[in-house]
This record gives sequence, structure tokens and C-alpha cells, in this order.
Amino acid sequence: MRHLDALYPCKHSIIDELFIKTADDNYLVARWCFNYGMDVDFFWLAAHCLEKYLKAALLLNERPAKAYGHDIEKLYADVFPLAPELLPTILKVPEGLPPALFSLGDEPIEKFVKRLYFYGQPDNRYLFIGYIRRGSDLVKLDQLIFSVRRLCQPLEAHFLGECLKSRTDIPNETRRERMLKDDPSSRNLYSNLEKVISGERGKLLQRVLLNWNFPFAPLDYRHGRMDYGHRLVNPVLVRRFLDPLDAGTPESDKHADELWAWANENIYLPREFVRTFEAARNKRKANAKGK
Repeated sequence: MRHLDALYPCKHSIIDELFIKTADDNYLVARWCFNYGMDVDFFWLAAHCLEKYLKAALLLNERPAKAYGHDIEKLYADVFPLAPELLPTILKVPEGLPPALFSLGDEPIEKFVKRLYFYGQPDNRYLFIGYIRRGSDLVKLDQLIFSVRRLCQPLEAHFLGECLKSRTDIPNETRRERMLKDDPSSRNLYSNLEKVISGERGKLLQRVLLNWNFPFAPLDYRHGRMDYGHRLVNPVLVRRFLDPLDAGTPESDKHADELWAWANENIYLPREFVRTFEAARNKRKANAKGK
């Protein structure tokens, strides 16, 4: 058990305002985007809120969070040792939902984080690489956020604070120990999401958050409709820079080459993306000539 230093209240207020509250709102909007087919923003906001929760978990457990950028894979790998017993190994399709809707079914949590980062990375805000949105992505995100968000507190601190440690009628437990007993109060961060759950921020946001949200919704919550459709989007850059090369004609090659040159001169394209596309263009040209 560790003692909170004198600066903890101020540190917590900074972390709550910068990371937890903004992540709570990002998570709400991500759920809304999923239900209304705004998939690019769903993936970006899902990855973005996870990044903030992971950084908050590190900071509130006396770890620095400076050197990660947007890399949620590395962040998750460094947060996991804080409380492996509190994090699921597998994200599961909830009982009662048709398995046919969920193409990947149950999925290891690290694999889901990797997929979320691939589609939600900053460069894909411009739809450079496209995406595949699966029906289970939202329910898996809910499980992941529920598990990570509750780590956004000093896990080794006394659950009820130093002033109550001497009370014999109150269990002398750390926050970590209390969470292992699955006590709802141990998850309460007293931030934006709790205000939404209670209805303090209005019925609309409450519905956006709780509808078919199995980890966060009360057991007696009445759920409405939810879109669990499956969508795949091939980016326009593939259609314009690569697909014309499959024709194997001088005209189609010239058209694709000129368009590729224009894009490189006038649009910011990540270096890794340019290398990947150069290799793909060469491969398609070679395959077209070999037909």
C-alpha cells in the first residue's frame, strides 16, 4: 500500500481534466459514430480515447506518459503489468447476440488493440488505408474501455483514504483489492462518464452511452436498436494509384504514374505509406506485364 503525496489532489485534477474527461467524451462520440455509420471517426475516436485512458492509468500510478505519441499498442503493453489480474485476456461476444453478426468472434485483447490502432491511427483520419468495421467492434471496445478506465486511479492507495485507515469497521483494502471484489463503487472515477450514466448530462447522451453497452449499463436497462453491420471500405488511393495498373496498357500506366506524381507533390503522404505504395505499384505493373 502506498501513500499519496501532498501534490496528489492537484495532479489528479490535471490528469482528470486533460485525459479522463476528454477521453470520456471521445468514447461517447465514438459510440454514436458507430451506430450512424461514421466509421472513420469511430476508429479514430476509439483509439484516441483508449490512448488517453492508458496515459491516465500510467500517470496516476506514478509512471511517465510522455514518450508514446498515439501508439496504443505500446501504451497497452506498458499498462498491462500494472494490473494483469484486472484486465481480460479475451474480448468476448456477449451472450444473447447472434454469433453470425460477429465475423471474428472472441478475440485476444492485444489483437483487438492492434487492429484498433491500425484503423484508428492518425494518418487514417484521411482514409489512407481504408478499414474493415466488424459488428463486434463496438461491444469489444466497450469491454476494453471498461477494463482500462477503472485503472485510472492509484491502485495501491487505500480505497477509503488515509483518514479512515484506523477504523476497525472498514476493510483495510487497496483500490486494487477492492476492484477484485467487483464492487461498483471502486470503478467510480467521479468524472464525465459517471455524470452521463446518472443522467446528469441529459437523456440523449445517457442513451448513446448505455444502449447495448453490456459493461456499463445497469442490468435492468432497457436497450433499443443498435447497428451491428459489417462494412469494408477500400480507400480511393488504391482505386486511383493501383487499380489502373492492372490493365497493363501504356495509357493506364501513364495515367496512374502522373496521378501518383501529382499526389506526392501536393498532398502530405506518410513515408511508410509512400514506400508501401511504391512497392505495390511495382508489383502490379510486373503482374500486369506477366499476364
